[in-house]
Amino acid sequence: MGQQPNVLTPEQSPLHRFGYTLRELRKVRGMSLRELAAKSFMSHSKLQKWENASRPPKDRAEVELIDSLLRAGGVLVDLWERINPGVSARAPVSVSAPHVSDTPVSLATTLSHTAPSDSEGIFVPARLDDGTVVLVALDRRALLRAGMGVGVAAVAGMGMPAASAISASEDPFGFAKTATENWSGLQLSRPAPDFGVDWHALIPGGRSMLGSQLSLQVHPARIEGSRVIVSVPDQRRAEEFLTRPNRSLLVGAVNAEGVSRFYALDGRSARSRLAKNGGVYEVAAPTAYELDDLTYGILWAVSNYDDALQADDQPLAETRSDLKAYERLSASAVSREAAPGLNTVAHMWLGSDFCARHILRALPDLPALPAFWTREQRGEEASAWLIFDHKYPYLRETTKALGSTSTRAFCIPEEVVRSSPRYERVLLFLAVALMESLGIHVQFTSDPAYESVEGFVVSPDKEAVIANWVRGDGMWHVDVTDRSSVVREFTIAARDVDADSLTAAPTPAGRLRSLAQYLDLPWSWLIQRCGQLARYGSSGLIQSRSRLVSAAGIDAACAYVASLPADH
Repeated sequence: MGQQPNVLTPEQSPLHRFGYTLRELRKVRGMSLRELAAKSFMSHSKLQKWENASRPPKDRAEVELIDSLLRAGGVLVDLWERINPGVSARAPVSVSAPHVSDTPVSLATTLSHTAPSDSEGIFVPARLDDGTVVLVALDRRALLRAGMGVGVAAVAGMGMPAASAISASEDPFGFAKTATENWSGLQLSRPAPDFGVDWHALIPGGRSMLGSQLSLQVHPARIEGSRVIVSVPDQRRAEEFLTRPNRSLLVGAVNAEGVSRFYALDGRSARSRLAKNGGVYEVAAPTAYELDDLTYGILWAVSNYDDALQADDQPLAETRSDLKAYERLSASAVSREAAPGLNTVAHMWLGSDFCARHILRALPDLPALPAFWTREQRGEEASAWLIFDHKYPYLRETTKALGSTSTRAFCIPEEVVRSSPRYERVLLFLAVALMESLGIHVQFTSDPAYESVEGFVVSPDKEAVIANWVRGDGMWHVDVTDRSSVVREFTIAARDVDADSLTAAPTPAGRLRSLAQYLDLPWSWLIQRCGQLARYGSSGLIQSRSRLVSAAGIDAACAYVASLPADH
């Protein structure tokens, strides 16, 4: 019998090596073939043939996209070049056998492309002398202890002992231990030499987010009323750290009865607050900036969106201008290939912005008061309502255009809730609170049968506006239609959720309390923490740099939650 097409022998050929490596990287990332096809907007059958080595990849750009999605650090592109020997190959990451190459390759580059699995290991692609690509499993904590300057070759060759935890001398305030235990995926490393930086933080990405980086200094602090006073023993070191253009956080560590609590302040904000007090330099910050699931969620979302949008600022503006011609059409479906040079967050922003303007243009012509349906399910998607500069104004404008209360439905199955970290569930809650603050009656279903329904606005039984950019096949799909089958589908979905909403209650407070219970979030904690943050605003915690990111939605949502009754 002949060899089955999905049984690969990596040593047989570069094509088999490519397919084997693609499959293993995909599995390490916990991604099905269909999920990878959806993220890359390539066909499932094409990727399956690549993995089975039954058809070689032809387009370098497609290989680069898959390499990026799997955070392979160029390994897949390099293997593709071996399949196509006429293409000049880039310098490989080399691990010799049996001895280890002494040519160092920066670990910072590898870590920026490599995310931890659900276990404690990080998988780093490496190539042996015979050309075979292997995935080397490394202890995550040991890898981070090694510092950002250690060569991949040395680590992959096990040239240093593994460590089960960062030592107390390296983490005198317990910050790294607390942060990495509380927020899975957050990676901290101590630079050597430090150049004024105590910790480098790699903030994880998400399904579309790309991840972010920031630098931290950690200092002892004390509580005085509603303020935390951070003592800065070395003024010059602190000033050098705070004046750098990269994103930074000043963290104050307070230890009370053996329990450490940490308070974060954006570097730019800290720079303006640094003052001398009796011969000692100090920085004061509100205790509202204590690091917990509320503030970490905000840091996670803002830094991810802000960094990605700032990185593509000029090409994004040019692309938006180029795509304005679609506004003259009542229907359009635009793929991401229309903006091939932009990152996934820029695609999200373009889709969200276009759909918002499409709905605002169509609303005045709808024959009856409409119901809205939105596809966001997780905090990553929902945080766009809080952070994208056009989202909060869009909600206000739709409310003004309708002149009365409207409804907006979500489908969030229980499995999605169970698999979402708490800080993402907090962001989802805040996005819904922002809508309720404007008189929008938000409804929920947990029925997975509704997950595939596109985002829509429907005048029941009469006309519908399709406006979808979340988990779609392209950047957006919009339409205005009175086709009976489409209108009927949307009308039934809206009525079903209206009749049996998980959060059915006569008041916004009742609906939000029910949502908090469904999301397993403590109601009194949400009221208290949002109230604290609302008094000071979120800009001191983290300041955006992109003009397309705004804190207005976050602050409005927190202020509204703070106004709700904490008791029953």
